[in-house]
Amino acid sequence: MPRIVVLAVVAAVALGAVVLAVRARAPAPVPIHVVDESTTPPSPTPFIYVDVGGAVARPGVVRLVSGARVGDAIAASGGATPEADLSALNRAAVLRDGARVYVPRYGETPPAGSLGSEAETKIDLNHATQAELETLPGIGPATASRIIRSRDQRPFAKLEELQTRGLVTARVLTDIRDLLTLR
Repeated sequence: MPRIVVLAVVAAVALGAVVLAVRARAPAPVPIHVVDESTTPPSPTPFIYVDVGGAVARPGVVRLVSGARVGDAIAASGGATPEADLSALNRAAVLRDGARVYVPRYGETPPAGSLGSEAETKIDLNHATQAELETLPGIGPATASRIIRSRDQRPFAKLEELQTRGLVTARVLTDIRDLLTLR
């Protein structure tokens, strides 16, 4: 090997040894912890509860993250059964707390007020049957009967009369207002 190449290799090795020695003697950098007090801690994810029925593997109430869709509710209920008519649903419809999702079988009509279906159309408060009223969130058989008795005495002129007549709470009225109409 030429003498110049050997000297270059020896110089490179010596330079590397010097760099390593200098680094070994330098103090380790101290980590700096920056605390940003302007940020708030993350809030817990809000959940909603939805009643899923019809042609699903496990009908019942499911807990979902706020902003979930009809398709998410069906999946949370174990998925649709083979006789489910999924074309009758809008699986992209956004859910709300207390909503009802009904997956119809072929040839079946979903109950009024079921999200994601044509049955989501509004229920006429002055002409609804007991069964139709009971499909509304927060309305059971007793409340539906009281509503019918009250409207038989005097038809409803405004939806707010459900609360002013003492038939439902403000919370229930808020939940069902978008599902009702007066004709």
